[in-house]
Amino acid sequence: MKSRPHSKVRRRFHHPSLRLLFLFLPEIFSSVGGSSVQEVIGAVGESVTFTTSVPVSGNLIYKGDTVGQVLNKQSETDQNEKFMNRLDWVSQSGFFTLSDLRTDDSGLYTVESIKEPKGRQDYQLEVYERVSAPQVKNTDSSPSELCSLLCSVRNVRGLKLDLYEDDVLLNHTSSSSASDTTLNLHLEIKKTDDHRRRTFSCVASNRVSTEKTTIDITHYCSLNPGLNTGNYTGFCL
Repeated sequence: MKSRPHSKVRRRFHHPSLRLLFLFLPEIFSSVGGSSVQEVIGAVGESVTFTTSVPVSGNLIYKGDTVGQVLNKQSETDQNEKFMNRLDWVSQSGFFTLSDLRTDDSGLYTVESIKEPKGRQDYQLEVYERVSAPQVKNTDSSPSELCSLLCSVRNVRGLKLDLYEDDVLLNHTSSSSASDTTLNLHLEIKKTDDHRRRTFSCVASNRVSTEKTTIDITHYCSLNPGLNTGNYTGFCL
């Protein structure tokens, strides 16, 4: 009787540490040599500072174009007409500062230091207009038991408009299109209610500012249908 040849058994070596290493290798390599983008928020007319130091030599790049340059501690910041007289390099800190901000300054900026200490950082600048105070007016077209009010504000980027009774949010809306010239919220209340202990307010806000208008219901809503209410603008926060 012939004996069967011994079959070779291949053993696989499994090590949990190696398995974890292989799982994370793509993330490790993707992060090497890259810098995360820092978001910078600014308001129209104000200034922002890019806090990556260029102490000796380096550049400020905007959308792929060099707009500021430092060479052996000597700066040239008027290379681009768009940033003329608005871009500065501070020798003490090595920081670039952009002043008198405009909405079209928004975009990707890169600061790179090409001499020791070397470094590179990307910044996404977002510039917003400040919001204006909401205006309130009575929209009653005929005598009614209801008092109809309209709260409106000029539209700017990132605008939110909220309507409150005391600290309770009654209604809200936000800017969905730059083509909208105003945002509006409606408020209807019964003229027969006692409003002396009720406080309504309309709040406009975006990432750089907040404005609040307090609504004096007794000023707008009266049992006298002939009352001339006019407009009322509140205070800002």
